[in-house]
Amino acid sequence: MFEKLHTRNGKKFLLCVALVFVVALSVIGKATFGGVVDEYNMPMSEWSVSMYFMQSAWVLIYTLMFTIIGSLPFGFYFLGETDKHH
Repeated sequence: MFEKLHTRNGKKFLLCVALVFVVALSVIGKATFGGVVDEYNMPMSEWSVSMYFMQSAWVLIYTLMFTIIGSLPFGFYFLGETDKHH
């Protein structure tokens, strides 16, 4: 499997995974942190360290899950078997 990642299509796949990760991180981070600020009317300057830790943990977990799910189509496209029978 690691040999496929060193190919041209493997590098394109890794670029797509990184792009999906950045998009998921920005969307989920905004929704999570912004949601707490909006819902509880509590600015981030009043948060405790444990609140930052818990919200960051949720953002990381959800970002990883959405990255895995969002990268599946790119994996099939870039790393799947090529059809040589035209």
